[in-house]
Amino acid sequence: MENLNTANFQLGMRLKSLNHLAALIVLLLISLQVQAQVGIGLTQPKAFLNVAAGKTVLFGADTAGVKSPIPNSSRTIPKMIWYGSKGAFRAGGISNDENNYTRWDNANTGWYSFASGAMTKASGDYSTAMGFGPQASGESSTALGYFTTASGNKSTAMGSSVIANHRGSFVIGDDSNCLGCTYNTTAINQMMMHFAGGYMLYTSSARQENSPVGAQLLPNANAWSVISDSTRKENFRTTDGALFLKKISGMRLGSWNYKGQDAKRYRHYGPMAQDFFAAFGHDGLGTIGEDKSINQADFDGVNLIAIQALIKEVEALKAENKSLKLAEASMKAETQSLKEKMEQFEKQLSTLMTAGTVSTISK
Repeated sequence: MENLNTANFQLGMRLKSLNHLAALIVLLLISLQVQAQVGIGLTQPKAFLNVAAGKTVLFGADTAGVKSPIPNSSRTIPKMIWYGSKGAFRAGGISNDENNYTRWDNANTGWYSFASGAMTKASGDYSTAMGFGPQASGESSTALGYFTTASGNKSTAMGSSVIANHRGSFVIGDDSNCLGCTYNTTAINQMMMHFAGGYMLYTSSARQENSPVGAQLLPNANAWSVISDSTRKENFRTTDGALFLKKISGMRLGSWNYKGQDAKRYRHYGPMAQDFFAAFGHDGLGTIGEDKSINQADFDGVNLIAIQALIKEVEALKAENKSLKLAEASMKAETQSLKEKMEQFEKQLSTLMTAGTVSTISK
């Protein structure tokens, strides 16, 4: 009996679902056939839904935020607003806590601005805020992510807890910041990034698992590291270090500045890319670099090869010097021996002369 009741119940539910589906299909067919245009504030609508110019369209709660009546409590209220008078759009949700409930009010809405997500605020004209808690108050500013702020005109803040508060600045941050900690830009037209896990820049077309080529800035590092893993290299060839030294000796080396820069503030030391490429741009197998710039890894490689050649020359000079010192010591010992023999001979001669032996022999 129980099984029969269960079967009847399931059959009834299926019939009910089919009835709902049939009703939905009928409504869809009717809407496709009618193709009516609805005008709000208009007598001759130009689209399926046409709202009069300059009017505000609201889906959800009031356009003015409502503060929570309970202190230290909040909830996110879903809504969508089109401010026709400003050409501004809001979609998502706004919290009703005392610090955020007015973020989507007309007074906090910039002309031609856009905000979506939760607790977003785009008060700057032409600004964009998307995510959770971002604020874009600068003109033509963009704030994306988690509690980012773009207060400088034409500034951009992306990621988590970063602030672009200078004109034209761009800041990106990861999610490693401590609670209440932020990274702020420090100059106009500045780009700042914070990634505690480091940076990986790949320049080859190989996938990550297929040994791509590029550069990396490891966590807590203060300089770029060139990927130089021996397992990613091939076609190794030795070089003539002495020839490298000869080429370096003929290069133009000195100080200079880039054209257009202040010569009193922006001076540099180093070679010319054309000279460097002419000297080291070909190894007999292929091309190394180009004649307008110098790859830092190649520059370091040339320096190490030259240093190695100098070390070999110094070691050879040391060996030669050691040999000369040994020869000098041998000559000194031989000279000392001759000197001692001469002194001994002179003593013997003096003794013989004193005894008259030499005179007798002479006679």
